[in-house]
Amino acid sequence: MIIVDLEMSGIEVEKYSILSIGALDFENQENTFYGECRLMEGTSFDPQALRVNGFSEDHIKKCKTSCEELVKEFYVWSKKIKERTLGGQNPGSMDIPFLKKAFDKYNFSWIYGHRIVDSHSLAYGYFRRKGMKIPLKEGTSGLSLDFLIEYFNLEKRDVHNALEDAKLTAEVIKRVLV
Repeated sequence: MIIVDLEMSGIEVEKYSILSIGALDFENQENTFYGECRLMEGTSFDPQALRVNGFSEDHIKKCKTSCEELVKEFYVWSKKIKERTLGGQNPGSMDIPFLKKAFDKYNFSWIYGHRIVDSHSLAYGYFRRKGMKIPLKEGTSGLSLDFLIEYFNLEKRDVHNALEDAKLTAEVIKRVLV
């Protein structure tokens, strides 16, 4: 399984762009991938997103690596992994749609199948199995990555970093699976 996390310039896939990809091979967590890229041509950025992920406007406009080059590097890295099922913290809601958009735009084959491993769903099951109350936020599950980091006493983060978040997500998955 490949644990993946992306940082983007906003949350709407049609309007915004990938800024970084972080990933690791769940079976060999020393095998990691990280890269950053400039804003994809024809997209924009939300200043709030940059506050969350720590990128500057200057960096996302002048980074040497294009989104196409970053996606190609990720594709080449991930092809070497035996099991390419994607996993992450709610990866189907943002990370995977942004990846698919870029893969389609740059004509890369989607080699990751259609099934995912979602750490939120696994944590939800973990809490239910243990008879623990699911924390709610506005009437829905509050099992965010930040909540799970705190619950499992993992090192807190100041800003989102795709590779560090992928590593934290992998640790959460390991802990809920035992």
